[in-house]
Amino acid sequence: MPTNVTIEYQLAEGEYNEAKTPNEKIIALEKMLSTAPKHKSAEKLLQQIKQRLAKLKQQQEKEKKQKKGQHFSIKKEGASQVSLIGITNSGKSLLLNRLTNADVKVEEYEFTTTMPEIGIMDYHGIKIQLIEIPAIVEDYLEKEKGPLFFGVLRNSDLILIILDLSKDVNFQLSLIKNELKKANIKNKTVLIGNKKDKMINQSLEKFNNLFLISSSDNLDKLKDFIWSNINLIKVYTKQPGKEKDFPPIALKKGSTVMDLAKEIHKDFIKKFKFARIFGKSVKFSGCKVGLEHVLQDDDAVEIHIE
Repeated sequence: MPTNVTIEYQLAEGEYNEAKTPNEKIIALEKMLSTAPKHKSAEKLLQQIKQRLAKLKQQQEKEKKQKKGQHFSIKKEGASQVSLIGITNSGKSLLLNRLTNADVKVEEYEFTTTMPEIGIMDYHGIKIQLIEIPAIVEDYLEKEKGPLFFGVLRNSDLILIILDLSKDVNFQLSLIKNELKKANIKNKTVLIGNKKDKMINQSLEKFNNLFLISSSDNLDKLKDFIWSNINLIKVYTKQPGKEKDFPPIALKKGSTVMDLAKEIHKDFIKKFKFARIFGKSVKFSGCKVGLEHVLQDDDAVEIHIE
């Protein structure tokens, strides 16, 4: 990159790196193109930007044509939406059934799942929507419903990549990540090593953020793992002298007492006096705090109003 790019170009490049959807990337690239240097030494940079733009616009047009006449959407339910992806027979359906109230058909033959399957996982009273996406194959975006299924992934808060440990893990991960890259999907992903009891002899040390599970494992730890990766906290409300209320309320990490008060009732902000916190975010139980106090997972909060 030329050293004399403008601050506007650098900001546009930052937007491009953060963009998740093709449309967001196109907007950022067009900004980069308009703010990039136009002198001779910048010709290569300009050409690269134009090539990326052309490729994204071609992909966008292809997706529009494939979606024409098709109507498909999944309404988000619960506090978070998490998608499960993997190659055929990686154990996605069985895992979905074990984690949720779903009753998805599980068969030995390949490509059993032809449409997304949905279940609701209960995590200490917080509802999390899990969606199984039909098996990932090469050139997934080119398949009839590929763009629609990838649309579900783009809307997900987290993607679980299910790896069949009885097969070549390197091949599976390479295939899946390549297909996500071609579709410009940058959502957060974590790895679930499935069928540990049938695992072939392969090294897994290099795989970061890999959770191993077998068919006989208790799934509470996996639920904890999923929860720790979806950028939420659960907070309980309570009344003075009583036990904390159930179920808890799901809030984004970094949320404050003010955010919680808004979730409970809009008038709580106007009438707020103080709050008492019972949990990890304070030094001692029952500590008095104000609206700006940052909450942590499993805090119990008493809100006192005038």
